[in-house]
Amino acid sequence: MGIQDTTKLLQRMGRTYPDRVHADELLATSGLGDVRAARAVRGLFEGGLITAHGIASIEGMPGSELRLTELGMVVAFGLACLEDDPRRAITALEAQTIRQLHRCRESR
Repeated sequence: MGIQDTTKLLQRMGRTYPDRVHADELLATSGLGDVRAARAVRGLFEGGLITAHGIASIEGMPGSELRLTELGMVVAFGLACLEDDPRRAITALEAQTIRQLHRCRESR
């Protein structure tokens, strides 16, 4: 499974967020081939970047309906790369938001 494959899948899922993505549709439109795409989805699931619900009809898939987690959203929307730790990007974004809220409160 390549980083490009998983990033591509996360970006496709990001376009439909907050809706769940049907695994068979994701595989059909990914252009990766079933085995390669299923491997990429399995890696995303095991890495905590997506959740899976339902019974998988495709071998190797964790479920039939997939949804981005917070970590997956960070990568899908370009705030972090898979090579980075998405948790650090979330922490930095939270800290930035808190600083902005404090500045807003102080200016009142």
